[in-house]
Amino acid sequence: MTDKTDRTCPKCFKIYKYPSILKQHFENTYHCKQTPEYIQNFFIVNKNKNNNIIEKIYKCSKCNKIFNNMKILNRHLKETLCKTNIQSTSSILETLTPDQIKQISEIITQNPILNKNVKKEISNIANTTNNMINSNNVTNNTINNNTIIQHINPFGFEDVRTIPISEMKMILNSGTEAGLHIIKTIYNKIENKNFYKPNISRSEVACLNNDFKLTIYKGKDFCDALFDRCIAFLHHMLFLCKNEFTKNSIKYIYDNIEFIETTMRTEIYDKKLQNIIETEFRNNNIDTKDRIKNFIKQTKIETDIKDNSLLQIKNNLELKTETNNELKKSIKNDELNRLFGDPKVILGLRKEEILLNLRITRFEESIFYNFWRDRIKNIKDYIMTHKKSTIGDIINLTKEENKINGMLDIIKQRVDNYRGNEDIDLNINEEFNLNDFEREEEENTINTIINNTDLTDLDN
Repeated sequence: MTDKTDRTCPKCFKIYKYPSILKQHFENTYHCKQTPEYIQNFFIVNKNKNNNIIEKIYKCSKCNKIFNNMKILNRHLKETLCKTNIQSTSSILETLTPDQIKQISEIITQNPILNKNVKKEISNIANTTNNMINSNNVTNNTINNNTIIQHINPFGFEDVRTIPISEMKMILNSGTEAGLHIIKTIYNKIENKNFYKPNISRSEVACLNNDFKLTIYKGKDFCDALFDRCIAFLHHMLFLCKNEFTKNSIKYIYDNIEFIETTMRTEIYDKKLQNIIETEFRNNNIDTKDRIKNFIKQTKIETDIKDNSLLQIKNNLELKTETNNELKKSIKNDELNRLFGDPKVILGLRKEEILLNLRITRFEESIFYNFWRDRIKNIKDYIMTHKKSTIGDIINLTKEENKINGMLDIIKQRVDNYRGNEDIDLNINEEFNLNDFEREEEENTINTIINNTDLTDLDN
């Protein structure tokens, strides 16, 4: 078989019957069009190759053009930008800006004496640079379009799993700054830019919702919603990083999140969150608005895009469910009572002894006080060493300790106000009521007597 390289277009790979037809293809076909120098070099190389002619190839080491003899190559090196002391085309392209290219073009136009070859080379550079700029613009537009088409997370459905675990840990360990760090991290991502101002001079904010429509918030309502997202992000991250922290660290981090939620809402908004929001509107409002509107259109046109977005929302809802389950208690009071005894029963059996002890002893040294302090410690040790304890069990320790301490404060006040022969009431509410077994026994005795007595005998 004969080699067809001199009849094959290297761009579209179409094979022609004669090289002359291929030459016409190079000259006239838009998508495969080549310069005269390229066409000449192409046929010289392939002609020699097909005829098995071994000749010295005179090739410029800078621009890779091929010449028939050394004389022409030398002239090329003297009269063009491939001169030894002049930068190559590729290096010039790297250093020249579009403004510089424009200035060079103006010099060429105003100076007809300039060497024709130099003019040609500079014009080639200008054209190549413009092509590169246009190509970059096309690429950037394509990227933006792909971003639009690909996915935008609706407001309230941003996924923290796109953040590396190492960064999550850093945010969770940043104390009261954690709220601001997570807002910046989440909403700097292009797929989470899901809100904009329809009118920059007004306070209303439009947010993409999970129906792929827009929900309009008033300014303050949007800030409250954004703060709630901040707390949800922190909870999700704590769940995802559970195995990265000790249980004591988890307790500390959750207490910090709770402090941010209950104490710092106004402070965070007034000091820093408002600035973050306003900066986002100032820098990205138009781009975000266009991207969201185009994305909404795409979800109506492209079924695959909508299905993918719905899947993302479903995955985020599953993460929310898993987080909520992790924040629930798994170790119930019944289990703790089996291990450490039911306070109502134990303290109820010793009620008279406890009352006497409270009358004659300092409250902090009493049986009652030490029972509850020991109980808190035993429960804490059990949960902190239990392999299956959840974040909910760990964070519930603080709540239980606060409830017990509140109850002890009330009982202490009653003991301090004790006068004479009055009884000290040890019952606070249903949770801290003690079973009075003596009274129960008296009631049971009376009921037994009544049940065993014949009512007709009473009539007689």
